[in-house]
Amino acid sequence: MRKGILRFNENGIPIELKKGEYYIQQPNLLQEGIIPSDKPNYYFIHFNGHYSNDGSLPLRGTFNVDKIQKIIDKFDNLKDSSERVEKEILFYQILMSLKEMTGSKSLSEQIRDYILDNYNKEITLDSLCKVSFLSKNQTINIFKNTYNITPHQFLIITRLTKAQELIISTNDSFKSICYKVGFSDYTNFYKLFCQEYNMSPNEYREKISSNKLPKGLYKMPTKKSGITFNNN
Repeated sequence: MRKGILRFNENGIPIELKKGEYYIQQPNLLQEGIIPSDKPNYYFIHFNGHYSNDGSLPLRGTFNVDKIQKIIDKFDNLKDSSERVEKEILFYQILMSLKEMTGSKSLSEQIRDYILDNYNKEITLDSLCKVSFLSKNQTINIFKNTYNITPHQFLIITRLTKAQELIISTNDSFKSICYKVGFSDYTNFYKLFCQEYNMSPNEYREKISSNKLPKGLYKMPTKKSGITFNNN
């Protein structure tokens, strides 16, 4: 996107792109221009390639317009008689430039970061799909393939860990902590906490000294280890 705002729906998910943003559309998805765009000016390249669920180049990101425009100008200056390899070289230059500008975070990492940044708010599978720009099943599978748990399980564990930290570091009521970390129902929070730590929030607060870190502190899941807790 070079100027304006481009709006469309992709498989029912609303997409809005502004200046300095790129988007890679996958094949066989339904794109519909339901909401009018605002004078969009963009450069479109159609290509055939293999899509990897956890590729290093995100489907969406930001870029430096001036830097990419220089490569686009070279594209436009190619003649019809130009060799195919010349076009491919410039195309890969664009992809590499986008990768350098957006960093190398995978889609599963982006989903994880979104959950960690918004765990105390309402997070639905639909909201995660807006981050991944994938279907619900694809979003779940790509996350599970990396961290061995579903996004929902990761969200619950993150909220319980944050609750655990607040229980030992504050005098806040357990109901207050429940809502602060994103749970909407105290009964559900209480049940999940007891299942995870084999004790109630009150028992946990009494057992753990306020000047001692809990042994059950959350560890970032990895593909090898999954979620790790030490509740000894």
